[in-house]
Amino acid sequence: MDRLRSMETFVRVARSGSFTVAASQLGLSRALVSRHVGTLEERLGVRLLHRTTRSLNLTDEGRSYLTFCEQLFRDIEGQERALVEAPAEPSGTLRLAAPKSFGALHLADAIIAFARAQPKLHVQLILENVSFQPADFGKRGFDLALQFASARNASLTETPVAPMDWVVCAAPAVLNRAGRPATPADLSRFPCLLHESALPNDRLWRFEGPRGPLNVKVTGTFSSNSALALRKAAIAGLGAALLPRYVVADDLAAGNLMTLFPRYRVAARPLIAVYPRTPETPYKVKAFVAFLTEWIASRGDNLTSSRGRPSVSRPASTGRAT
Repeated sequence: MDRLRSMETFVRVARSGSFTVAASQLGLSRALVSRHVGTLEERLGVRLLHRTTRSLNLTDEGRSYLTFCEQLFRDIEGQERALVEAPAEPSGTLRLAAPKSFGALHLADAIIAFARAQPKLHVQLILENVSFQPADFGKRGFDLALQFASARNASLTETPVAPMDWVVCAAPAVLNRAGRPATPADLSRFPCLLHESALPNDRLWRFEGPRGPLNVKVTGTFSSNSALALRKAAIAGLGAALLPRYVVADDLAAGNLMTLFPRYRVAARPLIAVYPRTPETPYKVKAFVAFLTEWIASRGDNLTSSRGRPSVSRPASTGRAT
């Protein structure tokens, strides 16, 4: 029989002074209650109770064992209460995927800071430019992925982390050679660096200006799915590029690149945490998303947009030059 169950039964009998009352309290038959106590006495090799037709009294061994049992149950309740009331601490393994440029330039620093704050958690960071679907998480063992485009799948949960600012920029050399475009519409006749993906929208740059939205179809002789490669091409003077601010912030400050069209803005793109939809999100996932959100916000305008958080359900662009 279950030892803890037998001990609890003995405590009920000893405190109530009745097998019948204890049976009622525990929802058991009187015979089963008697059997629990008998099993304890047989295991311990001592008599715990003096039984007569009119009374039920503890033996000396029974009083000592009752004290032991009650202290044991108090300790168990205290430990369980401490576990429930104590703040959760992530543990185990957190396996996540992130875009290459963001991961290489900034996320690695965030991961290091998170790992220092959560020493019980093993973090695995995989850098690759893909859009994750539900099957990818189970097959490849990922807990979450960071993306710049919505997965648009009901089996996945999407949490906005931060609106990332994007800018159109070019090197002074190409502006001197080809002339500085006055408005976004001039980009249709200006050499541009293209985001390489399967989506034709990567060649349609969207602006918001004094007269409303403006979409410009761009062309060029260089394309890549890497923002880092596009940045190098822009600095080399191959054309204008639409890039995340976090990729070119230092180059803009140093004058290696110049932003174009101050009266127009490019819509920010949301960095999204994507993970399988479950009744209860694992604490390690919630802890990391909260940490990363705060970490990015603390980095200021070099990473995030100051114009507010965009909607995840209607992302500004599905480009993947990352």
